[in-house]
Amino acid sequence: MADHLRPHRDTPGLVDADFPGYAMGSAAKAIGVTPAFLRAAESAGLFEAHRSEGGHRRYTRDDLERADRARQLVDDGLPMEAVVRIVYLEYQLAAAQALIEQLQQSDESTGL
Repeated sequence: MADHLRPHRDTPGLVDADFPGYAMGSAAKAIGVTPAFLRAAESAGLFEAHRSEGGHRRYTRDDLERADRARQLVDDGLPMEAVVRIVYLEYQLAAAQALIEQLQQSDESTGL
């Protein structure tokens, strides 16, 4: 995780990667993009921003990590549609690898 996205110990809501604790301006600044990039990423299906009671977009740490990865790929010249698919597949792969590791540890603890 990028250092600028690491939660502070005194902000318990931001410890949860799914807590929508970032407003659009601070989210864009944190990962070095424009608010328009975040809107485009959302429109392309990279994530679905939460909405405050006033209707303003709010982003989670997970949203920002996805957007940061998308920015890297767009900077490399890939179109947003391809970027969304790549990031989605990367997240699926990471989840599958975590599950495999968990199952292997479970097997080791049971002697299988």
